[in-house]
Amino acid sequence: MSSRNDVAWQPLNYQILLKMRHKRAEVRLFALEALLVVTEKLGDDYMMLLPETIPFLAELMEDENDEVEKRCHSVIKKMEETLGEPLQKYF
Repeated sequence: MSSRNDVAWQPLNYQILLKMRHKRAEVRLFALEALLVVTEKLGDDYMMLLPETIPFLAELMEDENDEVEKRCHSVIKKMEETLGEPLQKYF
């Protein structure tokens, strides 16, 4: 499987996104880490998956757990560096 095949990455990305809604903060934190790995792997090609990702990130930006909220902001900054584009305009 090519890392550049967005269709192949979409199901994995979505499963990671669903974990961002898990009741346990630890699972949400691991989901953020996994999302960052996928973003770094795909680079600019992750932009195709961004529209479905933004609502999940928006939720975690206001998470009830401070650690999750802070990590989400940190992951967004790293995603911006990887993608070379500010993501704030999507929120």
